[in-house]
Amino acid sequence: MKILMSNDDGYYSSGIQSLCSVLENNHEVYVAAPIINHSAGSSALSVRKDIKIENIKMNHYIIDGTPADCVHIALTCIINCDIDLVVSGINLGANLGDDVIYSGTVAAALEGRHLKMSPIAISLVGQENTSIQKVSELSSKLIESISTNKIISQKTLVNINIPDSDVSISDLEYTRLGKRGNPLPATNIKNTDLYKIGAAGPPKDNVIGTDFYAISNNKISVSPILYDLTDNVALNKINNI
Repeated sequence: MKILMSNDDGYYSSGIQSLCSVLENNHEVYVAAPIINHSAGSSALSVRKDIKIENIKMNHYIIDGTPADCVHIALTCIINCDIDLVVSGINLGANLGDDVIYSGTVAAALEGRHLKMSPIAISLVGQENTSIQKVSELSSKLIESISTNKIISQKTLVNINIPDSDVSISDLEYTRLGKRGNPLPATNIKNTDLYKIGAAGPPKDNVIGTDFYAISNNKISVSPILYDLTDNVALNKINNI
C-alpha cells in the first residue's frame, strides 16, 4: 500500500518515527508531520497564514502547520501519487471517549476520509512500560488486519488505543466511545493575566463495551467512528411529526 503518515506530537516524535520504520518494510510510506507538538489542536486548518514545508528526505515533509494542515497539503499538493491509506500516530497518550473531539491525532486521520480505505488513528495509553518498537510492530499488524476488513466501511475512521502493557493482536476488542466527566477548571497563573486549561475529566461512561473499559482491562480498543455528525434519530422524529 501507499501510506501517508502524520501525527500531532511532531515529526521527531518516537511514535511516528518508529512506526514509519516498521511500515516501510512492506509499504511505500510518505510522512507529512508538524514541526512542533500540536496536541489537542483538533481539525484546525491554517487558512489565514502561509505554511512552510521542508522536504527533509525522500517522501518526508516537515510542515509548519497543524496536523490537519499536514495531511490536507500532502494529499492535495505535495504528493504526486494516489495514497491508499492515512495513518496518524503513534500518539504518546490516550485518545479515548471525548478526547477524539480535541485530538490532533484523530484530526490528521480525518483528513484522509476521502480515500478508498478508512483512515486509522493510533494512540499508546501510557508510555512507561512498553517498548515503542514493540508497539509499532503490533500497530503494523493491526493496520494490515483493519485495512483488509471489508466490514469497516469507507465512511469510518478507525480509532485505536493500545494499553501500555504486554498485549498482542488477540487482545483486540471493538468498542464504542465512552464519555468523560466535566473537565477540571482552568487555573490562573499567580499574579498574571495568564491561564492554563484544566485537565480532561475522569471517565464517566466506562462500562463494558466502551473504549475506557477495554483499556482498563488491558485490551486493545478499536473504535469505528462516523464523521457524519448528523443526529439521525432526532432528524427522523422531526420529519415524522
